[in-house]
Amino acid sequence: MSIIAEPVVIRESRRVRPLAAFGFALVHVAALGVFYLGFSWKGVVLCILSYYLRMFAITAGFHRYFSHRTYRLNRFWQFCMAFLGETSAQKGVLWWASNHRHHHKYSDMPEDIHSPLRRGFFWSHIGWILAGDDGTDYARIPDMAKYREIRFLDRNQYMPTMLYAIALALVFGPIGLFYGYFLSTVLLWHGTFSINSLMHLFGKRVYETTDDSRNSMILALVTMGEGWHNNHHYYPGSAPQGFLWWQLDASYYILWIGEKLGIVKDLRRAPARVIEAARQDVPRFGEARPVAMPMAVPATSFVTSLETASEAIHERIERLSVQWAAARDSARLKADHAIADLEARRAALALRIEKLQAEYSAYCKRAGAAAEKKVRELSAELELARLHLLETLENLLTTAGAQPAFAT
Repeated sequence: MSIIAEPVVIRESRRVRPLAAFGFALVHVAALGVFYLGFSWKGVVLCILSYYLRMFAITAGFHRYFSHRTYRLNRFWQFCMAFLGETSAQKGVLWWASNHRHHHKYSDMPEDIHSPLRRGFFWSHIGWILAGDDGTDYARIPDMAKYREIRFLDRNQYMPTMLYAIALALVFGPIGLFYGYFLSTVLLWHGTFSINSLMHLFGKRVYETTDDSRNSMILALVTMGEGWHNNHHYYPGSAPQGFLWWQLDASYYILWIGEKLGIVKDLRRAPARVIEAARQDVPRFGEARPVAMPMAVPATSFVTSLETASEAIHERIERLSVQWAAARDSARLKADHAIADLEARRAALALRIEKLQAEYSAYCKRAGAAAEKKVRELSAELELARLHLLETLENLLTTAGAQPAFAT
């Protein structure tokens, strides 16, 4: 049976594993070796370059590619991105991406594995990764788990980071090891982890989402664009996370160059309606700054807003649903277990959307502040459910061996 079709039972523990904590602390102690070596401009430059090289692999690779499939790479560049990402010592590529998909599914809900609102700052920053199981749930990421070379890297998560450390030591000596690897890795850890912890507590909210994600220019500079976290949680299918010209996103700029060179394909961007909502700062349901809507707005305007906001997603769901209907029978013969799980999720999401739409229509016919508040809540739930359905359809088609048609 295909490894993709076999789900892994992942235990969730609130206890930090002693061995993981020891390794984490040891790297921090080793980073202090820079004080023994003394100040070095060469070391500082090497530390910065090593930090941003691997930050790109995390943000553009582990996050925007393996977790969200916002663009395409061939298998060679896909392997290179996964290998470089694992030099950051943040566990295996499939482990990272599968847990991130789980985070988006349950963001700031009780099931969220690293929500600072549910479990506190320390847990969301480092506790969860020190306590988590090393096993990867392939059922969450069948589209990437089908590649044996990526599974190999996931199983051998420490190999790339060890080779990277050895290479730096051989080429640059002690400065390469302590500045380029240990100090850079510690800074990289906390830069990455700050998105999980800080970006659900501090910053500005541009879009109404079902979680408490926020935006920060400072963390966008530190993490090459990941600081536009509220943008990302509203429209996770976009490769650029900075939607406006002044929202700096270095990872996207590099991906854009890669697209021009022919390395990156089908670079997906947020639709104009999403960007326009942020630019004009106009309250739209699920698309704007979280400001109160005037109670004088008639209920019928809510219907128009939702239809406008969901048009692009709805059209893509329709296209992928037709594509999946054509591929369904042959797909079941290829990966029965994985297909069955995804198909069950697709059916459940479709039923949920149908119920939400019926409830939404019923509340739109009512008057009063309470009804209008409920309409706003339902519109956000509908948008989120549609995004989950869209992701599920893409995973179904990819698992079935069919390439989903990307929206333009």
